[in-house]
Amino acid sequence: MSHFRFCRLTECSVIIAENRLRKPDMITVVSDKSEDDLKHCPFEYGNESLSGNEIFAIREKESVKNGMGWKTRVVPNLYHALSVEEIKENRRVGFFEQQNGLGAHEVIIETPHHHISMNQYKTEEFENYIKTIIARIDDLEKDKRLEYIQVFKNCGKYAGASMLHPHSQIIATPFIPKDIKKRLEIQKAYFEKHGRSLVGDLVDEEIRLNERIIYENGTFFAFAPYASCFPFEVLIAPKLPLAKITELSIYQINDLALVLEFVFKRLYRELGDFPFNMLFFNMPPVSVQNDPDFFYRMEEYYRFTLHITPRIYQLAGFELSTGMYINPISPELAAMRLREEK
Repeated sequence: MSHFRFCRLTECSVIIAENRLRKPDMITVVSDKSEDDLKHCPFEYGNESLSGNEIFAIREKESVKNGMGWKTRVVPNLYHALSVEEIKENRRVGFFEQQNGLGAHEVIIETPHHHISMNQYKTEEFENYIKTIIARIDDLEKDKRLEYIQVFKNCGKYAGASMLHPHSQIIATPFIPKDIKKRLEIQKAYFEKHGRSLVGDLVDEEIRLNERIIYENGTFFAFAPYASCFPFEVLIAPKLPLAKITELSIYQINDLALVLEFVFKRLYRELGDFPFNMLFFNMPPVSVQNDPDFFYRMEEYYRFTLHITPRIYQLAGFELSTGMYINPISPELAAMRLREEK
């Protein structure tokens, strides 16, 4: 029997409808990767001159900027949506409003290896990836014109990726997007009512129920959300009150790397070479441009989370028109398959 589930983090409903699995092509996992020309890939090792000026890199040893020896690199997105060169300016266009495209748009080149998937990353490679994200958020937060920083990874054509070489992106905006502000307001309201973190209570309840757990260690907890929008969706949350990924110690970075390593190995085992989005939800930098009450005690009630959403079926008219998703695999079944040894 199908049923509705309500997500406490987004206040949205989803439909869990396992009978939909009988619908032809409801779940079809096929590789959407094709051969490309390594010679002209701007992210390829040795093609550093094609990707623009280097913003940040982790290297094996000190070497020339924009040169060799790198493990991760960050460069400007050549097809950027926003630019730090713009000024912050609003204007009316008749009845309508415009704002200059101020912001940042960067690419994290995760590895020198072109033909590698995240299930093949070693722990150190995940650690370098996390350290690179932390370094860029730390730096972008210094620009007080930027009020929100979103880190995300699109993997595969069906998840919005246009390049095969493993990479993630960072987009920083001069305001907090509406959906992000709603997430913050939901967690703030929960804290004001209960005096506790919503994500903290969610983690505690999932541990108590022990139905959707995938993996956990000292710092982080991975589980299939109760109201999963996507089949095999995974949410990773800290057990500790950590509002920002930039607050992680070197030991906690290792814990997050171990969670990612486990989760991706299991996802690829179950789904093969699948498209996905990975989304980092981080506390926004404190801004004097917002109401001071907006940030009051935010570091107490907000927790950094990481969402992995496999894109193994196409969204259709119902999802696009209502904002409500239909998930044909229960999160309990997905979690069981991901955590079990085979």
